[in-house]
Amino acid sequence: CLLADRGYDITSPRSGGKTRLAEDAGVAPATVTRILSGRVPDLDIQVVLSRFLGVPLDEFLVRTGKAAEGDFQHSRYESGHSAVSSENSLTPEELAVAAGVPREDRDWFVTMVRRLRKQGDADGSAAGGAAAEG
Repeated sequence: CLLADRGYDITSPRSGGKTRLAEDAGVAPATVTRILSGRVPDLDIQVVLSRFLGVPLDEFLVRTGKAAEGDFQHSRYESGHSAVSSENSLTPEELAVAAGVPREDRDWFVTMVRRLRKQGDADGSAAGGAAAEG
C-alpha cells in the first residue's frame, strides 16, 4: 500500500496515521476519513493528495479505483501538452479552501503558494502561472 510504504498506518483507528496523513497533506482529517470510507473527494482534493504523494494524477486515480488504466489514452508526455491549463487554475485562496487548510493557517498557505508559483514562473516551469496568481 502506498500509504503504508510512506509510514502512514491507516489500518488501526488508534495509530494516528489518518490524522498525521491529513496534517502532512494539508487536508482536513474528515476528508481523509471520507476518502478511506469510499467516498470520492472533489477533484481538487485528489490533485492535492496526488501531488503530496508524488504520484501522477492518472496513476492516483487508477490506484484508488476511481479510473481504469485504459481511461488515459494520451498522457501529457506523449502529446507534448500540459494536462492542466494555468487559465483554469485555482487562486491560492481557493486552493486553501479546497485543500481543507484551517482558517488560521490560510494566510501562511496562500503566501507559500504564491512564492512557489513565482519561483515556477522564474524557472519557466509549468507549475507556475501568472493567471493563477489570484
